[in-house]
Amino acid sequence: MRIRNLNLFRKLSFAGFIVLLLVLSALILMSYKMKQKRGMDFVDAFLLEVCSPFQKGVTVLLQGVDGVFQKYLFLVHLQKENTVLKQRIAELQNENHQMQEMALANERMRHQLQFRERMATPMIAAEIIGQDPSSWFKSVTIDRGESHGVQKGMAVISPDGVIGQILKTGPHYSTVLLITDYSSAIDAIVQRTRARAIVEGKGENRCQLKYLLRSEDVSPGDVVVTAGSGGNFPKGLLIGEIQKVEKKGLGVFQHAELIPSVDLTKLEEVFIIPESSLLATKEEKEQKERKIPPERRKKK
Repeated sequence: MRIRNLNLFRKLSFAGFIVLLLVLSALILMSYKMKQKRGMDFVDAFLLEVCSPFQKGVTVLLQGVDGVFQKYLFLVHLQKENTVLKQRIAELQNENHQMQEMALANERMRHQLQFRERMATPMIAAEIIGQDPSSWFKSVTIDRGESHGVQKGMAVISPDGVIGQILKTGPHYSTVLLITDYSSAIDAIVQRTRARAIVEGKGENRCQLKYLLRSEDVSPGDVVVTAGSGGNFPKGLLIGEIQKVEKKGLGVFQHAELIPSVDLTKLEEVFIIPESSLLATKEEKEQKERKIPPERRKKK
């Protein structure tokens, strides 16, 4: 035991000697550096040497934290700016859509004014405010009624052609029966050959020519217009174009399908022709016919 304790004591003494030697070496080194630095005493120099590495570490750490905080503030500001820019883009897109809608509305208005000037009869302008949701009737609701002079049976048209007839009226609103409805019927003429028929609705934006004689020359692409007889439509209004012609069996009539000239699924504005306008037009024609001598009438 004594020998082991003696060896342990020797080892500790040797380690202590090494530590002491290192401390003395450090002191000698600091003393040597202090001689080179004027105006510093031993304690200040010792503290400077000991504390500087820690100060450097703290500085680096603080700089890192400050950098992270600055990046965080930058990202927050960038996010806010991004949100503002997105809102502004949405506002500009909305304004662009409104401007486009105004341009389209102005174009439709110009087209309608030109059409109104071409038509010799006074008309009542109306706007589509609703469609019949049921599948039984093909009709729309307009914002004009009896207080505006609208009556049942009046013709409803657009610059692109015939739309239908007034089915029901109220004080301020009316229902228009479209030409594609199964109960709709309009006297018509094939413009090229002057063949007469009745345009009836067939649903799904289609019509058919009924009572069209088999002997009549009718082909796909022929234009169909109003006949102007036995109804409230003036003569010559565009109804549509024949798409298909079939001669089935040995019957008297042939079958023809017609596509309306108006896209009835995209209606927005319409015109109503009052009966008084039709009467005035007929009277004007009769007066002109009376002024023409009989010899010239026969030539015509």
